[in-house]
Amino acid sequence: MELRIKEVAKLQGMDLQTLSKRLGITYQALNARMVGNPSIKVLQEIADVLGVSVFEIIAADDNTYHSYDENKNWKGIVKK
Repeated sequence: MELRIKEVAKLQGMDLQTLSKRLGITYQALNARMVGNPSIKVLQEIADVLGVSVFEIIAADDNTYHSYDENKNWKGIVKK
């Protein structure tokens, strides 16, 4: 599963070091969680700290994209 954690964190004005501190884990542990297939629980914890939906941190497929309004508010996943 491809994730957009770094991109979404940046949109929220947060770097990965800050995100890991807010999650109560090391930066290395956060990187490990971002690889492979993290559990829904882990994804939800990350999304909660970022203040976003779990769906926003999961990459879209080739036929869809993440849509944002002019204020960088996430609108959802939209077909191309």
